[in-house]
Amino acid sequence: MSVGTPPLVNLAHSDPNSAPQDISPDTEQQATPQNASPHLVRVKRRRHQPASEDPSKNQVFYFVDSNSSSREKRAHVMRHHVQEKRKQLKHAHPRSDSDKRVHRPLRYLSWQQKKLLLNGDDNEVIEHKRSEDEITPKDFSTMPVGPQIPAPVSYSVSPVTLLDASGKDPFDSLPVTCTREDFILMDCWTNRLTYWSGEPRLIKDQVFRAVLNHPLPFQSVVLAYCARWRAQAYGFKWSPEVEQHLGRATNGIEQVMKGDMEIDTDSLAMALTGMAIQEERFGSKQHARGYVDQAVQILRSRSGSNRVAEAFLHYVQFMLMPLHPAVPEDGQQWLVTFLRGAEELMLEHSTDAYLSSVPQRRSAFQMDSPLFPLLSSGPRPSHVPHQSRIYIITKTAPTQELTRTAALIYITAALWDFQGSPSKTGRFLDHIRATVKYHELDRFPACESFVWLLLLEGYEADLQEPERSWSTNELLKLYKQLRPELQFLFSEILVSLLMLTPPIRGIDVFERELYSSMPEVQEEP
Repeated sequence: MSVGTPPLVNLAHSDPNSAPQDISPDTEQQATPQNASPHLVRVKRRRHQPASEDPSKNQVFYFVDSNSSSREKRAHVMRHHVQEKRKQLKHAHPRSDSDKRVHRPLRYLSWQQKKLLLNGDDNEVIEHKRSEDEITPKDFSTMPVGPQIPAPVSYSVSPVTLLDASGKDPFDSLPVTCTREDFILMDCWTNRLTYWSGEPRLIKDQVFRAVLNHPLPFQSVVLAYCARWRAQAYGFKWSPEVEQHLGRATNGIEQVMKGDMEIDTDSLAMALTGMAIQEERFGSKQHARGYVDQAVQILRSRSGSNRVAEAFLHYVQFMLMPLHPAVPEDGQQWLVTFLRGAEELMLEHSTDAYLSSVPQRRSAFQMDSPLFPLLSSGPRPSHVPHQSRIYIITKTAPTQELTRTAALIYITAALWDFQGSPSKTGRFLDHIRATVKYHELDRFPACESFVWLLLLEGYEADLQEPERSWSTNELLKLYKQLRPELQFLFSEILVSLLMLTPPIRGIDVFERELYSSMPEVQEEP
């Protein structure tokens, strides 16, 4: 939206056609201090207009404080003049019925009314003081825009104002130079992309802050990913902005590998992880595995890595689907052993002696617990409005079921780690229960956000165990290779054991059906 300079007001006189015609008594009363006598400033007419029976209709008065300086008086008159002009402009522009009902200005939809952002060329950039080694975007043609989908009020972007018109990044916080199209992509990441379960704002905000440390992860995780999602959402396999941002991300990774670009290991791991998830969803699954393997080598070989970088890697690994859905023999044995250990743990936790020392264990996973909506098999109706479902990241991948099973595995493994300490078990259960209620995941279940919180390990240091996340991922890999009916049985057994209830179809049934498929698995290439 073009933002012009407001007209100056001459305190001596003003054109009545441009000045407001009536001032409400309430406004006058608010503008006059109680402890100061009002001082009237008469705004005379510039031209001689036809005489009116009521001279007050052609004159506008503003109450000002007589004790104020001339500068303060002028500023006071200017504020009222600008307010009245805005009211006139608002009434002069037609609006939709819904906007008239709620008395709000026109909504700005970034993908429909691109011209509202700023004046000038579409590819005008906002410069940042950065080194020459950093990635800077070049001019490029925008992709064709598909059918216009109106955004809901909760997802709408704030209108451009005089404050932000001077610079979209006034504090120089972004690691790259950005065009208007880049800001649209950032808006997709921060305000629009969602799952069926709802917008994972916690995940997106923490990842966004983490990638601001270096241009390469910002380019890979935010700009390149959102460009590929945007092209896919509008039915394009490729677009100029995809070619631009993907090219910068891949070239940056190549420069790092050659030693031509300096970057810390956590930022490099996040850049590789960002490339992996976008290849998984919009490109080559084989390439996704290659990027993940490189990120694993970086973070696995060192200790003390950034918690968000490691959680992001595990989270993306949870989303990767196996290339060959065949469980190896040793993997089958590991799954059965894990279930047997969970059953042994359930029997121990069911004793009166244990429940007397950890009373919260009895009710932690029952139907009235905040954890039950997240760990049970559902159903989970979507909270995303129908008109906003274009922003769902992927409509086919079972992200809820994958993250639910990952949470079941993680919690069971944690309880096994705390087996010899009732105190640790109690504190762990109290923490995850309080965390779920704090983020309102009991009211709006989102397994994706829940498992993210588990990966961050926000509890006391003696409860943290980074190896737990790595082992959870390895078990989940085997789970994803099971047949769908065995996947359901595996997760239902874990839920029953956490509820201290013997499963209806137990581990023996799972083991028998699992091993009965071994000949078929061995025949697969």
